Amino acid sequence: MRVLFTVMPAAAHLQPVVPLAWALRAAGHEVCVASHPNMAEPINAAGLTAVPVGRVEDLGALMRSAAEDPVLEAITTSLRTDPEDLNLRNAFRYYQLAAFSLYYPTRPQEDGVRPMVDDLVEFARAWRPDLVLWDPLSFPGPVAARACGAAHARIQYGLDYTAWARQRLHELNSVPGGPVVEDLMAAAMGPELERVGEVFDEELIRGQWTVDLVPPGLQLPLDLPYVPLRRVPYDGAHVFPEWLRRRPERPRVCLTLGLSTRKFLAVDSAALIRDLLAMAAETDADFVATLDASQLRSVGTVPPNVSALDYVPLELLLPTCSAIVHHGGGGTFASAVAHRVPQLVPGPGEGGDRLAFAAYIHERGAGLMIEREDVSADTLRESMARLLHDPGLRRGTDRLHDDLLAVPAPREVVPVLERLTADHRG
Repeated sequence: MRVLFTVMPAAAHLQPVVPLAWALRAAGHEVCVASHPNMAEPINAAGLTAVPVGRVEDLGALMRSAAEDPVLEAITTSLRTDPEDLNLRNAFRYYQLAAFSLYYPTRPQEDGVRPMVDDLVEFARAWRPDLVLWDPLSFPGPVAARACGAAHARIQYGLDYTAWARQRLHELNSVPGGPVVEDLMAAAMGPELERVGEVFDEELIRGQWTVDLVPPGLQLPLDLPYVPLRRVPYDGAHVFPEWLRRRPERPRVCLTLGLSTRKFLAVDSAALIRDLLAMAAETDADFVATLDASQLRSVGTVPPNVSALDYVPLELLLPTCSAIVHHGGGGTFASAVAHRVPQLVPGPGEGGDRLAFAAYIHERGAGLMIEREDVSADTLRESMARLLHDPGLRRGTDRLHDDLLAVPAPREVVPVLERLTADHRG
């Protein structure tokens, strides 16, 4: 069969799907990956066929614009979220809906036509995939599938905030005698769907089913068809560095704040980086810190036991490490679990998966989380000592690793996708 992946224009959105794309190709299926033009090179570097569609988008500008969008605020407010659960609200408001507005503009007359939608539909009609597997933030994916009669499903690499929002809306509207809550997401989708000859239904937001990369026990409580898939770490094609071939003489610690932090949170992370380097200076270990020049500019002197490198692939670095300090990203979490490395997440921010992953690591005894208001050089130093010397955290890491191995690998999921495609294809 022919399988079309669609992904948002960011490496962190491509990397989780690459192992499944490889597995499909190894099983004899044709695979293409469609995204914005700036993703063609990393898609090709992964050994996959790229389909450039639409135009290059400034995701930073998109997020800033979405933060001030009254329509997106109205959609969120209509859900009447628990005021105590700011992470759930903010993740949906500032993360999910930002991408939603990229493809379903809330001011269509001002923002104009989105070429990504038209280009993707045109390609799907010409290539005629049997299955479209779409990034949960690449909302044109199901529209393209409809246009060519393909089956389609989301690949959920983080918590399913969109499906949660849809369930929340239906719960509010099922209260006997309660007021009807207008479906503002459907209303925002209406003009674009009408333009391409489609009519709204839930599958255009939630897919016909969902391939789920979220680890067991971390999923939101949702009654939807999920296909569990083991997250196999992949962070690009690289040359193995010579220095990584030598066994370290004392404990090695990876320190990374993720690529997204560089793009969107560089100013907010400066104080954290200073505290991390102060902690490293007083720890009997060698640190490899994936920090670029912009992150290091305001932190002063780098301690002699810290090697600050712009980038090191985690799949090569982590097998040599005794611990990792990171921002709570799902990809970094999965890499640490795959290589059985205890994790420390200091001050995870609200509005995404980072807080949820950090809490999960802590609760499962595979590492530690420090609340944002408690982060200091002292608390970091105490936590690092535990990370390096507490055997209980190592046992917790082993348990998480066992949980990971219990989830079907990509090659085991391919027959499931073949069957579901046959059942759902138009």
